[in-house]
Amino acid sequence: MSLETPAPAAFSEPEPPRAPQWRGAFASLGIGLGAALIGLLPWILTGMRLPLQAMWAFEALPEQMPVALLPLGNSYLTAVVGMLVVGGVVAGIAARALRSRLPARAPLSIAAGLLFVQIVATAQSAQALESGLPSDDRASLYLLASVGIAVVGMLFAVLAFGLVAAAPRAGAMIGLVLGALAVGWWLEMAMSPRGVLPIELDLGGVVRRIPAVLVGVAIAWAGVRSVGRAIAAVASLLLLWFVPAVATAVTAGVGSSMMLHFPAELREYVLSVFSAYLSMPSLVLPPLVIAVVVAAAGIALRAVLARRRRAAPLSE
Repeated sequence: MSLETPAPAAFSEPEPPRAPQWRGAFASLGIGLGAALIGLLPWILTGMRLPLQAMWAFEALPEQMPVALLPLGNSYLTAVVGMLVVGGVVAGIAARALRSRLPARAPLSIAAGLLFVQIVATAQSAQALESGLPSDDRASLYLLASVGIAVVGMLFAVLAFGLVAAAPRAGAMIGLVLGALAVGWWLEMAMSPRGVLPIELDLGGVVRRIPAVLVGVAIAWAGVRSVGRAIAAVASLLLLWFVPAVATAVTAGVGSSMMLHFPAELREYVLSVFSAYLSMPSLVLPPLVIAVVVAAAGIALRAVLARRRRAAPLSE
């Protein structure tokens, strides 16, 4: 019985070394932290003085207000939600773009970094707001409602992050649309008189049209070639119609110091502003038309580029 020498194994190149897991985890955490700070950037640039409040216990000038990481209160409702949601969408875009280069669990680390900054900002701002409110039930309800707005913003931030980071394109479209609507409030926070950018930059109300343009871009990016994507596109247009009406109505009611002293009439007033906004074609039609035109142009451009790519190999 003879011993046979085994055949040499086929030559194969060694696999490239993978980055250590801890490095990917720290990078992912940093992405979440950075995205949250980008969301808060318009407020950070203002100096972060808590805005004057409808229920402050004593007279104070703007420069005497305490420092707060979020502008909690009745006058910055959409700004708070917008900054938190923008942070979530930025984190989601980064997670989706880098998912092939990050560990499989990177979205969890990114979400952890995002929520860490947002929870700390909410808690610190709530403490700053509470320090100047009177000790009565109305002030406690005011504080609870102000913190509740921030919690709602964080919930939508997490929802938008999850959709953009991990959902199929139909779901990612909805997440991007939530971010597009929040961008409008984020930019308004950056513009004068609240922010540091001169209002003259908003030529012809351009800032008000940016969300509609971004909604159209999101629809064009995802496309409408499947039933799910078509339904998501319709839902995106409904959000563009519905969400600004809700924001306008709530801001008009809760943002008014006078209305806060008449809680019985507040609900009726908010509903009347909401109904009036939805029924005014001059307010609701231009954003919808812009979104549809941008989406159609984007889809047409993608179709042309796809045909050129298919035709290129045949011409070589």
